[in-house]
Formats: sequence, C-alpha cells, structure tokens
Amino acid sequence: MSSSNLLLYITDDNLRREAIDTLRRSDNPVSYDEHDSDWASLLERIGKTKPEVLLLGLSGLSVELSAAIRQIRYHVPRIRVIALNSSADPQTILSAMRAGTNEFVHSPLADHLPQALERILSTPDPDLVQVHRGKIVGFLSAKGGCGATTLACHVATELQKLTRKNVLLADLDLTCGLVGFLMKTPSSYSILDAVKNLTRLDESLWRALIVEHRPNLAVIPAPASYTRWDHPDENQLRQVLQFMRTQHDWVVLDLGRSLNSIATAVLDELDQLFLVSTLEVVALHGLKSIVHGLFDQGEKLQLVLNRTPKMMDISTQELENILGRSLYAALPNDYMGLYQSYSSGNLLDSNNRLAQQIGLLAGKIAGLSPVKSKKKFALFG
Repeated sequence: MSSSNLLLYITDDNLRREAIDTLRRSDNPVSYDEHDSDWASLLERIGKTKPEVLLLGLSGLSVELSAAIRQIRYHVPRIRVIALNSSADPQTILSAMRAGTNEFVHSPLADHLPQALERILSTPDPDLVQVHRGKIVGFLSAKGGCGATTLACHVATELQKLTRKNVLLADLDLTCGLVGFLMKTPSSYSILDAVKNLTRLDESLWRALIVEHRPNLAVIPAPASYTRWDHPDENQLRQVLQFMRTQHDWVVLDLGRSLNSIATAVLDELDQLFLVSTLEVVALHGLKSIVHGLFDQGEKLQLVLNRTPKMMDISTQELENILGRSLYAALPNDYMGLYQSYSSGNLLDSNNRLAQQIGLLAGKIAGLSPVKSKKKFALFG
C-alpha cells in the first residue's frame, strides 16, 4: 500500500505514537501519511488524494463520529475507516459500528491493528458505499428586485410536481431573505443553525431544522435577524450544502443579489447557477459584470431574463451578442398576477401564463421534455 493510500488522523499524541510505532514494527511494514491540521483541511485532503484507508483516532475528535464518517464518505465513498481508541469501552465500540466504521481497534494496538489492516487489505475492491447525491441549483439576481426569490420559490415547487422527487428550498439571502414569508413557512431555525451544529448534523437533526411546506417539498429559511457577526464560516457552509445533497434529490437556493460572499463561497457546490436579470439598464450592467467575473464557469452559469415585455427595444440575438452568452429562458412580465397571488398568501395559480412558463423552465432544468397539450375537439377545423 502506498503512502497516499493510508492516512492517519489521530489527535491524541499517545495514541498517534502507538499507532505509528505499530505500523513501523509490523511484520509487513506499511507506508502511510499523517494529517495533523484541522478537520476541514482533512476533508479537503481526502477529497484530493482519495486514500483507501483512514486510521481515525476517536479521542479528541472535534466532529460527532456519525457526522465525521458521513463527511468523509461524501468525498470518497469507497474509503475504509479504522477507528482507533485507547480503551475498549462498549458504548464507544457500539457508536463506532453504528457510525459506519469498518473496524474498531483499541490499545494495545500492536495486538489488533495489523490484523485489522490485513482483513481490510484482503478485500481490495469493496462494494461501493451508496452516497445519495442530489442536484443543487442556485438563483442569483443581477441586482436587487430582478426576481430571483420569486423564481426560486416557484421553480422548487414545480420541480417537485414534475419529478415527484424530494425537493429542498433553501434561503441563503441572509440579509433580507423572503423565502419563508412567500412560502408561508415560519420557523425558529435557519441555515445558520445547520452551520452552527455541523459537527452533529445528521438526518434527525436536519428534519428538526427544516419545515415541510407539503409532502416532498421542504424549506429552510434565512434567519429572522442577521448581523455581520453572524456571517457563516464559508467552508462549513459548503459542508452543509454537501449534506443537503445526501438528504434531497433537488436543492434550490435563493442566493440573493449580485456576486455576494455567500454566492461566491458556494459556487463550487452548485450544479447550475441561474443569473436572473431584467431589461433595466442597471440590471443589465450588473448582469454583464457578473458574467465577466464568472466566465470560467462555462455551462454551469445560465442566464434568465425576467419580466420580459411583449415588445423589446433590443432583440434576443443582440442581447446575447452583448453578453457573450445565450439566454436559458425569457419569462413574461406579470407584476399584477404576482401581486395578487402574494397578497392572498399564495404562489401563482397553475393556469397563470407566467406560472406555466416557469413550469417549462423547471422542466428544462430537470431535463424533462415539455408535455404537449392535447388539442381540443372542434367541429370546424
């Protein structure tokens, strides 16, 4: 086994020294690498080097074990984890097994670690651990008021209708998030609670944080109040998004306006980013600036023109030439329809023309062919 295939992460100095001494004195010495930095950098390293085996010391672990194993296997589903502990405490052994570790080894390591490694290495091609990976799409306004929140709410709803899959709508517009208000899903919890509790985030805690808008459509709103002191750690925020993938088939994010720090932080986690603009001069200026800044994102970045008038002063082709990108969708203007719907506490009715166009947008995002409407029987032509 090469050093890149065996990685040690043991924060307890005595246990680490014992593990290293055992590996060196083994009848079949094994080369290894150590990681002595923080947990976040360990995950980053695992994602890049993809080791076969991780020796994980349980003492002093900063993350709850079940969350730790989930985060590790998100990056490398095939990795095998040997949990190391200084004692054979039954509760610790049970917790390790429930968390999904492949082996549990306790001191004296010389009596147990070589045999555990031999058992693991005798099965070099283990069955792939199935890790659910949903898709994440984000909506970002070129400037305030372009309609990213409205589109995020409606697209999430339509995605659930069209795909019958499990959809999450998450509000990452932390300063003025309106998703909870528009979806009528008030909550005491927000995305910040998930970030703050990352070390113990599991399925049961996640279910307590989100609000079920309707079956298979859940919402996690922005915080009710927000200051700059509440700004989330960006690496932890990305880990929360990675966790969301494991819990939902689709995740729709409202990213607020302009290329803010949150949108920039989560960009690598997105499957697609929909940049929403109107034909206002200021909005188009912001749109062009963001497109230029995200030029390297390729097909991940898509443009949506919102509130398009029936008669435009500029053709679609001219607009695409200016922006250097084609439009993914152009949606009609229905300010009054939205006003009336929101005033009554609802989203747009399915018979509304704008709602139908958003439905087509959601179908395109999901890769579904548009459903052709059946022609009504007519006596004459």
